[in-house]
Amino acid sequence: MKSQLNRAVIEGLSESTNKIFAENVNEIVYSLVSQAMEEISIKSPFIKLEKCNLIPVNEIYLGAFCQLSEYDYFLGVENTQIEFNSKVKKSWWKYVWREFKASWRIGRKKKYKKKKNAVEETKTSVTVERYKLSDLRHDLMFKIADQITATSMVYEYPQKLSIVGSDDFGTGVRINIFVTIFDSKTGTFKLYKENKNHFIEVNFGQRFENLDEKREQCGEIFVDIARVFNALYSKAYDRIPNQILIESLLFGCPNSLFDENDVYKTFLNISNYIRIKDPRSFKSICDPSKSLFDEPLIVRSNAQVDFGKLINMLDRFKY
Repeated sequence: MKSQLNRAVIEGLSESTNKIFAENVNEIVYSLVSQAMEEISIKSPFIKLEKCNLIPVNEIYLGAFCQLSEYDYFLGVENTQIEFNSKVKKSWWKYVWREFKASWRIGRKKKYKKKKNAVEETKTSVTVERYKLSDLRHDLMFKIADQITATSMVYEYPQKLSIVGSDDFGTGVRINIFVTIFDSKTGTFKLYKENKNHFIEVNFGQRFENLDEKREQCGEIFVDIARVFNALYSKAYDRIPNQILIESLLFGCPNSLFDENDVYKTFLNISNYIRIKDPRSFKSICDPSKSLFDEPLIVRSNAQVDFGKLINMLDRFKY
């Protein structure tokens, strides 16, 4: 049996988010990271503020967030030395064990016994570690933790930091900061996969320029429709759809289908257009020279499945 999807539901979903709230969270994140990186740059010869780049990378950039949305950012640091140091030449398991021991030592207090030749022993036993992305992630975690209240928590994962705290950010907010290497010449972010000991390259290409252009041409109704699709998909499948896929589909819809004064009519126009159009005719929002399923950011995340689920979702609703 098909679910009723009427004008009231669509209009309600398009107006269900607080833009001021999201802007406030975004400002706090930029302030935290900027201050943290400034303090790190004073102590580290490898970090230059002008070589750091922080951008929102999911639906937060467009403002098409819904109840399940998280605040995802890429922090890119342009430094070849850190990139070289991050790749492990030895056994990966030895590397994991060393990182575990380093993290464990940070949290416990040590008791030192005085020795006669303590200075000489220290000189001979101390080894200098090469500064890696994991070290930058450690430093960033501690600097951010110093700025937030005791009710907030910072969690460290292999590729990112996650921050939660209702007193600092608001209810239901989870912030993810992926620490990466950035190449300004190509606009590529490099995520290091520790378990496979290699970098995954992420290039958003013309995504942000194309989104801004489409938004300027169609107005805020473009954002509203993206938000509706995200809300419906997350309700149906309990997860956010691949945003490159959603943005590419909406980017490929003619501007004439967007009616600034009628979000329900626009939703019907867009839904019918996507359902009857050959999916291979849609172009990537990141690179319009590529078809929808030639885009690495879609293929890599298996977003073809998302496309099938999206069409099935639209078919289940009664308009």
